[in-house]
Amino acid sequence: MVGYAWVEGLEAYCFTAVVGLDPDEAIRRLGGNPAAALGPRTFDECFWPADGPQWAQVGAIDGGVLVAEHNGWRAEEVAGALSRGARLACFFRNVQAVMHFVYAVDGEVLAEFDPLLDSAAVSGARPRVLDPAMQGLPFGLFAAEPCALSLMERVTGVRVSDAWLRRPQRAALLPPLDINPSIMTWRS
Repeated sequence: MVGYAWVEGLEAYCFTAVVGLDPDEAIRRLGGNPAAALGPRTFDECFWPADGPQWAQVGAIDGGVLVAEHNGWRAEEVAGALSRGARLACFFRNVQAVMHFVYAVDGEVLAEFDPLLDSAAVSGARPRVLDPAMQGLPFGLFAAEPCALSLMERVTGVRVSDAWLRRPQRAALLPPLDINPSIMTWRS
């Protein structure tokens, strides 16, 4: 959890760490065109207003690829497909504090849970697969977000940092998101 207190200052985001893909392939799997980038953008500059285009920061970091969506959730929607031939951890949080952590390997969602409400993975093909990596992380009301980013780092080796988000990174234009109220909470 060390070094992740800054995340509690953000309201809506989706951070996804993918190991085993290059940035161009990650962009393609997210529905974007790697050649369509218009230049580097900061995380704040990638903010997605519901009526505008969705941008995401995408870059190689720590032996993987980081996808940072400000107010988006594209990677969460396509976690299985994004992880084909790779592994990923994805942490989503919306403005209402709905949270969702997904761990997927080679096209299969192995574990998922809500870091605010759950202390262990509750669904997926093998939810117990995360148990060793979750040891010592006090998920819940007072540490959900820092714990989720720590878990992401533990299972992928990719560290999300405030400094990386504030620096202009490659920005990918992604297709519009489906604003369907039924997807605003992952448990149905």
